Amino acid sequence: MRSGLAGHGPRFALSVAAALSVGGALACSSAGAPTSPAPRAAAPPASWHGFGVDHWPNASWRPYAPGSPFNQRIPAGTRPVAGSQDLIDTALSLGTPGHLTAGVAQSSDDWGHPTYYASTTDPVFTLRTTANYGSNAINGARIRVPDAALAAGGGDGHMTIVQPSGWEYDLWQVHDKPRGGGTLTFSWGGRLRIDGDGLRTGGTASRFGNLAGMIRAPELAAGRIDHALFIVLRCTGTGTSFGYGARQRESSESSYVYPAVSGGSRCPSGVNAPPMGARLRLAMSGAQIDALRLPVWKRAIVRALARYGGYIGDTGGDGIGLMFESSTMYTSFGRPDPLVRVAESAGLASYGGRYVFDVSSDVEWQRYLRVIPPPKR
Repeated sequence: MRSGLAGHGPRFALSVAAALSVGGALACSSAGAPTSPAPRAAAPPASWHGFGVDHWPNASWRPYAPGSPFNQRIPAGTRPVAGSQDLIDTALSLGTPGHLTAGVAQSSDDWGHPTYYASTTDPVFTLRTTANYGSNAINGARIRVPDAALAAGGGDGHMTIVQPSGWEYDLWQVHDKPRGGGTLTFSWGGRLRIDGDGLRTGGTASRFGNLAGMIRAPELAAGRIDHALFIVLRCTGTGTSFGYGARQRESSESSYVYPAVSGGSRCPSGVNAPPMGARLRLAMSGAQIDALRLPVWKRAIVRALARYGGYIGDTGGDGIGLMFESSTMYTSFGRPDPLVRVAESAGLASYGGRYVFDVSSDVEWQRYLRVIPPPKR
């Protein structure tokens, strides 16, 4: 699977309206005739934590539990793994961190992960997998999906739907989603709790949750990302000699380490690349980052990589890539693309309605990038 180069706490935007009641026995009209109790107001449709159209998560929100590997800061004194520099040299030889592009929503260049928060009144769909990978636990599940929801337009066709109950369904290569409900077909997928650890689903090669490590427009606008990032590498290493528990499930896939539970596309024989799930970080202090005088959006990315790091979660692309949230989750409802607004506010030039966030310049990746041990389980 190839993935693309994305107050305080959750916002309770919807609540049950207060029911109108008539105290005691039946009330009487002025004529003395009994009247019926006032009708109870219908409860608004419920969604997970009230998220939904025009009530999307704000900049301070992050998915998954505090103990998720994506929400754990790098402990002070953490040292690189043995052979870190060789692994980084290989990763950077495949390509320095790639640009992120805004303005690609609902296009074939959208390789991001759109997320939809279903309500109790959305249409019901039956999930059907089409890939011949064996049994899939969510095949045949019936879930609610907003009628206007669209998959990302790139070849991965990602779509994530969070149910009112908090179950996150991660779909890969959505093929067909009829209007008004019916059978939703896709190649493969899985589910996990959005308030869980963010691991062991089916939408990415590593089986990280589709929300894991995504860079969201509200975070870039606020200049702060409080979680690890999702990293895409062109290919990942083979063998089990990485020094911290690398494994392979099949000879056709790469090695993987915790928190990944599966490998991805293999690098050619003899290429010493990091395994799937490897944790990378920028070994820079806050003072060093401030001295770079980066724009707000880039400083947020660099600080996140210094404080939380990033995990290799999928393979593909032209080198090292980061994951944007897909703005299709906004534009499919006729709303503006918030990532474009961030780009415009940052003064980025437009190229036919697209804006390029240049991640790689002004940062000494070769000097500061490291491979570090995964967090403790």
